[in-house]
Amino acid sequence: MVNIRIPFIVLSLFMATAVVAEQKVTQGHFELHYNTFPSTFLAKEIANTYQITRSKNRGIVSISVLDKSSNPPLALEAKITISAKNLLNQTKEIKLHKITEENQAVYYLGSFALNNQEDVNFSITAQPNGSDEKLSVQFSREFYTD
Repeated sequence: MVNIRIPFIVLSLFMATAVVAEQKVTQGHFELHYNTFPSTFLAKEIANTYQITRSKNRGIVSISVLDKSSNPPLALEAKITISAKNLLNQTKEIKLHKITEENQAVYYLGSFALNNQEDVNFSITAQPNGSDEKLSVQFSREFYTD
């Protein structure tokens, strides 16, 4: 029996990438990829499977770490630390879900509450398992819910 969740996850992430260009940070042979998008872009099946609320008032942050020294690049598990605050310095609680697909893709999805026209400042650090290297990025996004 084919696991139909995989195509939904991949399709959801491709759709999100098309709307907001994926961003990355490279350090040595590691890459940290990150992206944000509205939770309504997730397929219902994915949201249900990982207990992620789909709502116009929820955002998603997607994070993955790749080892570029492998051919093709290898998705890695990593220790991810994330914080997010709006311009009023109010902390956004983000619970990360590790997603592992059968084709060995590994990424993390985090959900957070948001308001219309809210600017959110993110700080992400990723340490690939088995490595002392840490990749860090800080970025801001403005979200619209209406």
